[in-house]
Amino acid sequence: MLGNLITLVIFIALVVLFAWLTRRAWRARRWFVKWPALVLSGLLTLLLVLITVLTAKGMYSFYASYPVPASHVSIAGTPEQVARGEHIAAIMCATCHSTNGQFPLSGGFNLSDDAGLPLGDLYAPNITPAGVIKNMSDDELWRILRTGVDARGRLTLMAGVPASRLSDEDAQAVIAYLRRSPPVEKQTPPISISPLLAIFAGAGLIQVAAPSTIEPVSAPPKSISKEYGDYWVTLMDCRGCHGPALDGNAPPPSPPGAANLTVVVP
Repeated sequence: MLGNLITLVIFIALVVLFAWLTRRAWRARRWFVKWPALVLSGLLTLLLVLITVLTAKGMYSFYASYPVPASHVSIAGTPEQVARGEHIAAIMCATCHSTNGQFPLSGGFNLSDDAGLPLGDLYAPNITPAGVIKNMSDDELWRILRTGVDARGRLTLMAGVPASRLSDEDAQAVIAYLRRSPPVEKQTPPISISPLLAIFAGAGLIQVAAPSTIEPVSAPPKSISKEYGDYWVTLMDCRGCHGPALDGNAPPPSPPGAANLTVVVP
């Protein structure tokens, strides 16, 4: 956080510097000095103002407090519920929370590397019973899944994934499995965003927000249907890589080269 604040101060200082240079250019007497210098310094000032505003807006989104009230949840932990949670965790959680896309969920690689951009240190943490969840209540885990907000009111990386769209039944199953998964002692580096990620957030290319309350979520009936398929397309965040229309056109910081999923190959 300190490094990002220093970067923001540098941006502000550059804005002041180029604004001063623009004023100096305006007061120049020779037109062949005045107008080229005025246009160049003016454009650079406007660009720096835009970058500074987006950076400040994005940093505020990441560092602000989101006081989402806790919501009580009761996890039965039946064998059927744990099995369902294991199935969901294998296809949703293992992608980020492991280094090979498989169990155990002992922590993943830097998601910044996956995007191919310097977005910071974005390591999904160890969520086995020996990891970060060992000191969390079921209610706190429920809040993170539903809102992406931790007990301190700060956003986690879960705020950027569609886990909040899990039905109440499926979210409870995931928690039931996490509590009973094999514990692994492992630590991942702390989360640290880069100024570029803050700019993306400030520009709205990454949605960074948290709901004010936790609302019930239900899933469509399990069937071969468009509605149930869309439920899983949303949960798997297919649009995050393949674009809003699933046609392979996704804006940064999505990884480039995603396939067009609207083309069905026989």
